[in-house]
Amino acid sequence: SLHTSVVNSLDIEIAVIDQDGIIVDVNSAWIKHGTDNGIPAEFVWIGSNYLNVLSESTASGDSSAGEAAKGITDVLRGTRASFNLEYPCHSPDQKRWFMMRVSPLRDGSADLFVITHHNITQRKLAEERAERLAMYDPLTGVANRRYFNEFLKREVQRCVRNRSPISLLIVDVDNFKGYNDEHGHPTGDRCLIAVGKALSALSRRPSDLAVRLGGDEFAVILGNTDRVGAQNVAEAVRTSITDLGMSYSDSRNITVSVGIASMIPQTKRDDEMLVQDADKALYRAKSAGGNQAVSY
Repeated sequence: SLHTSVVNSLDIEIAVIDQDGIIVDVNSAWIKHGTDNGIPAEFVWIGSNYLNVLSESTASGDSSAGEAAKGITDVLRGTRASFNLEYPCHSPDQKRWFMMRVSPLRDGSADLFVITHHNITQRKLAEERAERLAMYDPLTGVANRRYFNEFLKREVQRCVRNRSPISLLIVDVDNFKGYNDEHGHPTGDRCLIAVGKALSALSRRPSDLAVRLGGDEFAVILGNTDRVGAQNVAEAVRTSITDLGMSYSDSRNITVSVGIASMIPQTKRDDEMLVQDADKALYRAKSAGGNQAVSY
């Protein structure tokens, strides 16, 4: 029939179930969605219990399947009018997200319900890009201050739970204004980009984060790192920037000053103390002439 042809031509996956969760009809997109996600092509959907399919997926570790089963059951029992769920369904070679919607069939069939899966991947990818823009510095590509604040709070809380150390480096480019004034803003920007890359190369663990706090001031969060480890990273930072050979005013090389703070945090508010201590250490490094790493 024309109706069947139209439904099977849609990209939206559609299934109709009865009050017990038994599937009474599916469209072609629904079958393809199943095979794309590991269900054998010969699997017979009509007559199968969709709640059982979700239960098997839950047992395999799919938490979204358990949430979907609960939502569908609520609609079948009449405890909610409809149910919506956004869920990831990533394949080995691409990220994918879908929106599931469950509601009673609108043709007066009180005992039938329609389930749809809408592909919302493009929207989710756009949201990821927007979130990245909000969390990263557009010039250097490292994290910005907003992400710094969030990441540091989370990492301090983790260290409180695990009773593990955390360290913070605050890095300031020495005499950057003179370099920028002499060579111009484009060259100054390239200098900041080079510093960002150097810091990123030294903070590759999941508990590390390279940050541009603003202007010519950067930071590195080092989770699970004590004072000795932080001092080693700070010296590596200082050496790597000097080795870039960015010079001005009769071959004076661009250098950095690094303030180091380390602790085993006791409360989640210790993130503020860590920043204050690193700031004080940086002040000492700058006051002593720069191009050095100082611990608080």
